[in-house]
Amino acid sequence: MTLMSCPDCQGKLSDKAFACPHCGFPMVQQKGRSAWPGVIGGVAGTYISSQALIAMVLGSVMFIAFAAIMIAAIMR
Repeated sequence: MTLMSCPDCQGKLSDKAFACPHCGFPMVQQKGRSAWPGVIGGVAGTYISSQALIAMVLGSVMFIAFAAIMIAAIMR
């Protein structure tokens, strides 16, 4: 793994990064290499990794489940 400069903000990032962690600038992909499942879509010029998306969804589900249990305990 080598570090290179982002063409947009000149920040340092890995040569294997899909997007710049500083500014979200998408990096050019090599031919024959798919971004799926490493990167899912782009929102406002930034990319989100599938691992981060799974963590957010799982965290939301756990929060809602905990809130439902606490509400049920209070209503008893």
